Parts: sequence; C-alpha cells; structure tokens
Amino acid sequence: MLIGHRQVSFCFGFLNFLVTVLLILPAMSLSAQTIEIKLVDGRNGHPMVGASSYVNVWVGGERKEAIAIPTDGKGVARLQLTMNPSEVNIPNSKNNGSIVVDHPVVKYDESFRINAPYVLCGPRGGSYSWLELKNFSTKEVLDHGYASANTCGKVTVSPQPGQVVLFVRPLTFWEKMKQ
Repeated sequence: MLIGHRQVSFCFGFLNFLVTVLLILPAMSLSAQTIEIKLVDGRNGHPMVGASSYVNVWVGGERKEAIAIPTDGKGVARLQLTMNPSEVNIPNSKNNGSIVVDHPVVKYDESFRINAPYVLCGPRGGSYSWLELKNFSTKEVLDHGYASANTCGKVTVSPQPGQVVLFVRPLTFWEKMKQ
C-alpha cells in the first residue's frame, strides 16, 4: 500500500505538534508554580480569615525580611514561584521588617519557611514560641502537598499537590502575654 503525499505531510505535522507540546509543557511548568498556604482552625475546621489573618513566608535564604501574605475568604494565602527574574514583584527592601503583598511572585528556591500569628495545632501546641518557623521543601510541597498534625480537634484533611494546610488556633490571652 502506498502512502500519499498528504498522509506523509499529516504524519510529519502531527509529529511536529507532539514534539512541540512535549517540549513546551515542561518548560511552562518550570516558569511558574503556585503554592497555596491554607490556615484552618484546628478546633472546628473553619478557615482562618479576617483582617489579622496572614502568613509570613521566606523563600530560600536570599531575603531577610518576611513576605506577609494576607489570606482570602477561604483562609488561603497564595505564593507564586517563578524561574524568570523579570516576573518577580517583590521590591528589594533594606529593612528587617516584612513586606505585605497580596499576590507575591518570587524567585523559585528549593525551600521556604512559614510562620503565622497563631498557635500550631501540633504535638507541642502552645508550649513553644508561635514565632517558630516551619521549614518546607518546595519540591515536596509541589509534588505531594503537606498537612500539619491537628491536636486541637478532630478535623483532618488530605493535602493536595502545591498546598500547605496548617491547623492553627488563636493565641490565648496568657500565650500573648508570654511572648
């Protein structure tokens, strides 16, 4: 059976399309990745929302100041990581405070750290400083997600890739005074 010119052209065109898709899709996935950090009240499973609900994030070791990311109505703070330096939207700062950014885009790094103005519902609960930083592998979070332990209640979740779920509770009056 002879193959016609149109069939050969179609085959080559289709192969070019496949090669293009296989080369472009991985490059697109490296250009920007979003990490969602969700704050959940460990006592009742409700999202932590409101004017004082945010997370502090440090990506890599390059920056000294925290990026304070407010949570939305679902208790989620979003952080976008990019390999393209021209997409970064965090200004350089010379202070040691924090920079408040609603939708930060930062340079990708292998690790990041988080803290929130709440008590983590982990094994140590309120017996440690709520200012303690939680360290994460960026690749692990993007591939598998992470959900913290919940010793404040019975609520559990299964993390999704690209998602960090932190079970927390507000500080008591005495915990605020200790700090």
